[in-house]
Amino acid sequence: MSFETIHEETFNALKKDAFLALNQVEVLLEDKGDINAQITLSLGKLGICAMVTMPGAKARSSNARLLTADADITVQVLENPTINRRRANMCTAGAAARRISAVLNLHRLPDGEVLVFEEVTSGVLEKAVLLFNVRMKTLTTLGEVSD
Repeated sequence: MSFETIHEETFNALKKDAFLALNQVEVLLEDKGDINAQITLSLGKLGICAMVTMPGAKARSSNARLLTADADITVQVLENPTINRRRANMCTAGAAARRISAVLNLHRLPDGEVLVFEEVTSGVLEKAVLLFNVRMKTLTTLGEVSD
């Protein structure tokens, strides 16, 4: 499965989630448009957003004709607590990260691959923006090596 498909399918699964929609957690794709502007707009207006990053991969079979890899994908949840926590139905970055983990864990992708929860990490960015990274993994094939 291509990185782009894993990326899009992860995004689609999160866009369909009722909890994230109800709590106005805007879900963004890392490679669509000006992502910095989208994050700034989301944090300024709603105070929270989730960005699905493009997957990376680590080889499981580098000398085989069919490349098999552990692909990992991260969803970054960013929150400006000053804005977000003044809203009704507010959802903190931690609550959104837990929900994203639950929605994506064991989510089946179109080619049969399954996303599996790896970890959640957190930190603070400049201007007191909270950041949670939700890491998921799936075993996938990247295609056949041609001559």
